[in-house]
Amino acid sequence: MPDVKHFESIDDIDRDAWDALAPGSCFYQGHAWLRGQERPDFATPGYLTVEADGELLAGTPYYDFPAENAPPLPDVAEGRTVLRLGTRTGYHNEFLLPKDPGTAPEALDALVAGAAERAAALDCDALLFDFLTTNSLRLLASRFEVRAQLRAAEAVVHNDGGTFESYRHLLGRNVRKREYEIRRFAGSGLRVETAPLSACVDEFAPLVGQTMDRYGASLDPAEIHTFLTVQARCLDDLSTVFRCVDEEGRLVGANLSFDWRDTCYARVAGFDYARTRNAYEYFNAVYYEPLHHMERHGMTALHLGPSALKAKVHRGASLHPLWAAVVPLPAAAGAGLRRDAVADQALADAVREEAGGGMSDEEWDLSRVTPL
Repeated sequence: MPDVKHFESIDDIDRDAWDALAPGSCFYQGHAWLRGQERPDFATPGYLTVEADGELLAGTPYYDFPAENAPPLPDVAEGRTVLRLGTRTGYHNEFLLPKDPGTAPEALDALVAGAAERAAALDCDALLFDFLTTNSLRLLASRFEVRAQLRAAEAVVHNDGGTFESYRHLLGRNVRKREYEIRRFAGSGLRVETAPLSACVDEFAPLVGQTMDRYGASLDPAEIHTFLTVQARCLDDLSTVFRCVDEEGRLVGANLSFDWRDTCYARVAGFDYARTRNAYEYFNAVYYEPLHHMERHGMTALHLGPSALKAKVHRGASLHPLWAAVVPLPAAAGAGLRRDAVADQALADAVREEAGGGMSDEEWDLSRVTPL
């Protein structure tokens, strides 16, 4: 029988064994990222693992939020006291399971059983898997009774050719507009350099604050500096800051990204809007220079997250659905998926209208979201 264990810090779990379960699409569930998100003052983290014969078969983080810090619940979880499983940041969750499909279901069963036991100890009456991929939802619903709702869309540039030229082919009729943005930046006198996060925290943090203020998401400057400092300590070897600088080398703006396997993850950007030159600085620092960087390092995907979908689709991104999935406790074994198909389709239609494209008809055919 698999052995389920509980840990209070990701540091207590072997990094290589944990990361071996995580594919390239799971940076936000990787060991280093999770270490950087351990903020007991904000939420109490925990980790469940499933082992057999000394081999790590499955794992998940979970978080116990005090009421004042708890993120809003999706509609499908309203009225529930939930234990949140999966990364608390990043808006992307998959199950970390064995690659062998024959052993994955048993490992998932043990993981859910361990999570249910932990939830009961915290007086929770449901498990919440938020921003879950469709394949992970299908697997969960093939083993347990699940209530789910469409949550969001994430944008990813899939540049399978691996070169900037192959990226240009993704743009189709938008290629001339994007080339204009590149030329405009090249003629502005600005340029993009790269550096690790540890070399940039003090100058970068205030610019992140400016951008958050501009878009109505203000955060205390000291808090911004703190989370960048923690990420520099835990993730510096994975970080690249694309620094947009003027002729004297002064920082005008920057984009922090993380390299994980074959994917570059755009995380946060900041700009001094009093010193930008209407030269498409944002798109050059967040899209075009990272794509050149990816070509040099053999990466083929640029992960852009769930916001500003239209701008991302116009620059070559595809959109993928993400779900909220609730398992009421006690967990009922057996396949079962309940959802409000009308509400889900309405959200999918709204995404399509906002983005204007980038959605695979097959992937977004919500009638196909059934257990495997």
